[in-house]
Amino acid sequence: MNWDSKLEAVLTAADDSMAKIKERLYTRVDVTKDFHYDSPPVRRAALYGDPLPMKPASPSAYTHPAPVSSEDMVNLSSQLLSQAKMITSLHHAIGRLERDRDLQLQRIQSLEDEVRRLGESRGLDVTESVLERRLEGLRHEVSSELRHLEDRVRGAASREPSPSLRSASSILQEVNETKRLIWKEYESLRQDTDYMHQRLRRQEDDLLRQISDGQELKRAQEKSVTVLERVLSSHQTQTLELERARADTQGVQRDLLQIRSAIEDVKENVRKLEGKVSAPKSRRDRAGGRRSGQELSRSGSSSSVDDLRSRISLADISSEDTSYSLGAAAEVSRGSRDTTKGWRSRSDRDLSDRDLSDHDLDDLSDSAPELNFSDL
Repeated sequence: MNWDSKLEAVLTAADDSMAKIKERLYTRVDVTKDFHYDSPPVRRAALYGDPLPMKPASPSAYTHPAPVSSEDMVNLSSQLLSQAKMITSLHHAIGRLERDRDLQLQRIQSLEDEVRRLGESRGLDVTESVLERRLEGLRHEVSSELRHLEDRVRGAASREPSPSLRSASSILQEVNETKRLIWKEYESLRQDTDYMHQRLRRQEDDLLRQISDGQELKRAQEKSVTVLERVLSSHQTQTLELERARADTQGVQRDLLQIRSAIEDVKENVRKLEGKVSAPKSRRDRAGGRRSGQELSRSGSSSSVDDLRSRISLADISSEDTSYSLGAAAEVSRGSRDTTKGWRSRSDRDLSDRDLSDHDLDDLSDSAPELNFSDL
């Protein structure tokens, strides 16, 4: 809060104080106004003033004085008492106003001191002459209002109002003033109540809107959680399928390695058979012509059958490796191994059981080079 705003607040407080003083003075003046305007004037000389010029009294005035009734005496005493009470109340009101004036003057003096201190400490741009003129105007206004009030009170006290009219008019005025103040306060309270109702209604609408937004957000989060769970389950399923496919691929690779090793074994066996066939060829040449035509035909048929079996097994291996799927590769490898083992056992058994003729050796030598390794 800077010094300009603080000074402005001080001046505003002084203006408010002056407004309160004026309002209080006007409310006090309204009472004297009723006395002055609403009641008929009564001569002061009848009670407090100097006696009126005396006319020469007639002889009958001394002999027959005017009778004074008891009712007139009671009315006169009641008027005197009411006027005394009114004067006392006016004196009290004047005392209160003077005390208020002194308090306001003290407050104005304190405000002047504070403004002067602020101006000396902070070096404000506001000149002292402007402040002095404004404060002097406030003092003059307060003094004039007090003088005006005192004059009106003295003027009202110099007259003699009628008690009945004064009481009725003052009561009516007080009732009207109270009614006006109560109505004004009621209007302000009603406006405040309407404003509070509007604020509560707006807050309720905002709260309902926030609740609905929260529910929408909750539903959206639930949907997102459901979708996320579905995605996670599908991801887990895909991961399991991928692991299964990887395991199947590794199994197929192992089967292929076994097939290749089996083919290598077959090639090695074929090489051994070729060596065995080429070694005893010279011996069979020296022992040629020992077999009959029947043995030649029988050995030729058996060798052609074995040759056919070896060709079929190698052709099956090469064709099954390229045509079948990865799932059937293991079965092909097992079948090829079984075929190779059977072929090996049959070839060893045939070689051990019988002696080959020259014609048989020629057939075996001709059938062995027909193995095509590029088909594998």
